[in-house]
Amino acid sequence: MTVKTLITFKDFLIFNLKNSLLRIIVFPIIALIFFGINYFNTDNDNREFMESASIWLIVFFVFIIIRTYFSVKNIFNSNKKIQEVISYTFTDEKIRTKGETFDGDFTWNSVYKVKENKDWFLIYQSAQTMNMVPKKFFTKDQISGLRDLIRQNKVKAKLRND
Repeated sequence: MTVKTLITFKDFLIFNLKNSLLRIIVFPIIALIFFGINYFNTDNDNREFMESASIWLIVFFVFIIIRTYFSVKNIFNSNKKIQEVISYTFTDEKIRTKGETFDGDFTWNSVYKVKENKDWFLIYQSAQTMNMVPKKFFTKDQISGLRDLIRQNKVKAKLRND
């Protein structure tokens, strides 16, 4: 089965924001805890504390969103291969990837793991390196077929059941 894909900056940004959601939420909570500890160590009135904490939480949240956006934009723009039309050919033995500037393949037994979420197949070649394959370019039968190939090749995988 062959699938041609193209990852846009919008796709890449949404993927990274969804995967960073925990960090985006946890950081302001840590800041709130810091302000809470500071509040109990000083004799401030409650209203002043809440105003100060609210302002700082908003500042931290906006900072994290802006920082994430520019970081993701820099990563996307610096990786020209991810911006190419990439053709994935999945066979019983291997996965072939072909772009405008590259052509390569790897066997199923060299795949570290596969994660599937609502919008993507993430095919990890190592703990840190993955191929991001957008599911919007697959038909339902192709998605089912790829899941079957992953299972047949006994790849460590977290697949959806839909």
